[in-house]
Amino acid sequence: MLSRAFVVLWIAMAVAVMGIAMVSPLLPVFVREELHAPEFAVALSFSAIAISQIATSPVVGRFSDRIGPKPFIVLGFFVYGAGGVGFIFSQTWEQVIFFRALSGVGAASMFPTTMAYVGRLAPPGYEGRYMGAFSISWIAGFGIGPLFGGTIRDFVSSDAAFATMSMMLFAVGVAVFLLLPAGRPGASSSSDYEEDEALEPGLPMIEVLKRPIVQAAIAGHLVVSVGWGAGYTFIAVYVVSADGLGTGSATFAGVLLASRALVTAAAQLVTGPLADRMNRVFLSVLGFSIAGAAQFVVPDIPGVTTEISILGGTLVIVPWLLLLFLVVGLGESIEFPAQQAIFVDAGRAVGMGTVMGIQQTAGGVGFLSGSMFGALVVGLWGLDAVFRYAGLAMFIGGFGFWLLMIRARRDFAMLEAAAAADLRARYASDGAGRGAPPPAAALTAGNGARPAHVTHYGMSETTQPDRSLRPAMSGVDRE
Repeated sequence: MLSRAFVVLWIAMAVAVMGIAMVSPLLPVFVREELHAPEFAVALSFSAIAISQIATSPVVGRFSDRIGPKPFIVLGFFVYGAGGVGFIFSQTWEQVIFFRALSGVGAASMFPTTMAYVGRLAPPGYEGRYMGAFSISWIAGFGIGPLFGGTIRDFVSSDAAFATMSMMLFAVGVAVFLLLPAGRPGASSSSDYEEDEALEPGLPMIEVLKRPIVQAAIAGHLVVSVGWGAGYTFIAVYVVSADGLGTGSATFAGVLLASRALVTAAAQLVTGPLADRMNRVFLSVLGFSIAGAAQFVVPDIPGVTTEISILGGTLVIVPWLLLLFLVVGLGESIEFPAQQAIFVDAGRAVGMGTVMGIQQTAGGVGFLSGSMFGALVVGLWGLDAVFRYAGLAMFIGGFGFWLLMIRARRDFAMLEAAAAADLRARYASDGAGRGAPPPAAALTAGNGARPAHVTHYGMSETTQPDRSLRPAMSGVDRE
C-alpha cells in the first residue's frame, strides 16, 4: 500500500483539503454577516462549487482514463488556489459566488482523478482497505481545516483564512507536479504504473450510464448528498447566528466539523478492512441510517452552553451537539469505505476515471439541490427544520441505494464471471495474464460463464483463499 504514488497523494490531499476546509464553512458566514446577502446567496456561496463540478467532472474523468490523471490533479490544485485569491478581493456576494464556482472547476479536476488513481492502485479484494486508508487524508483535512479556519477568522480575519488556503493549494500543486509519477496506475503491477489498463476498456458514455451497477452506485450517492449538502451548508450559521444557537463562535463550528471528520477518519482503520469482509450494501445503508438519525434530532438536543478558556480566550461550546456530531462521524465512517469500494468495482468494469467523474457530478447535483432546498426550508420554517430535512434525505437515500443495488445483481453476476476469468489469467503461474477478457467486455456481451476454482467475493474481484472473507454482496448479487 505504501507505494510512492499512494504516499504522495495521501500527503498532498491531506494538506490541500485542510486548506479547502478552512474556507468552505466560513463562506456562508462571510456572505451573511459581512456582505449582508439574502438566504439564497448564503446557500449559493457554499454550493456554487457544485454547479461547475456538475458540468466538468464527467469530462475530466473521461479524459483522465485516456491520457492519465496527473495533469488533471495538478491543474485542480492550482485552479482551486486561484479561487481562494479571488475571495480576498471580492466586495460583493456575487463575486464570492463566481470564485466559488471557479473553485468547483478545480475540485472537478482534482477529486475524481485522485480517487480513480487510488482505485487503480488497490489490488482486487482490497478496495475497502485502500479507499478507507486514503480517505483518512482528506476526511482528516476536512476535520482539521474548519477548526483552523474558524480560529483564523475569529482572531485575524476572513481574508487571512482565504490567503492561507491559497498558499496551501499552490504549494501542494507544485509538490505533486514534481513527485507524483506520470502515467496510469495499475493494481496488478508490482510497480506504481502499467501503461496498458486491461481492466478498463473505453465504453461510450451512454453505455456506461445504462449499466445498472453504475446507476445504483450513482443514484444512492446523489440522494444522500442532498441531505449532506443541506446540513453542512447551514451548520455554521446555526451555531453562530442568533437564529440558531447564537454562540457567535465560528471556532466552535470548526470544532464540530473537526470532531465529526476526525472520528470518521480514525474509524476508517477498522471500517475499511470491514468493507472487504462484510456485505457492503448493508454497511452503506447502516451508515446512512446512523448519520441521518443524528442529523434529524439536532433541533431536539439541549442548547446548554459551556465556556472553556483556551489560548487566553474563551470558547463557547454546546456539549450535546458535539456528542451528536461524533455519532454522525461514526455513521459516515461505516458507509464511506463500503460505498467507495463499490465505486471501484464499477470503475474496473467501465473506466475508473469515468465512474469517479460521474460520482462527482451526482454528488454535486445532490449537494447543490440539497443546499438550495435547504435555503427554502430555512426561509419557510427556520434553521431547525433544515436538519429534519437533511436527516430524512439520508434515510431515503440509503433505502433507495439498497433497492437499486438489488436491481443491479445481474450486472454483479456478469462482472463476477469476467473478473474471475481475468484474474485467473493475470495471476497464473507463468505470470503472463494478458489474454483474459476485461470485465466491461463481459458486461456488454452478457457472458455468464464462471471459470472453475476462482471465487469472486461479491463486489470484489479476488482469488483469496481466506474463507473468512464472506461475500460482500450476499443476498443481493446472488440469485
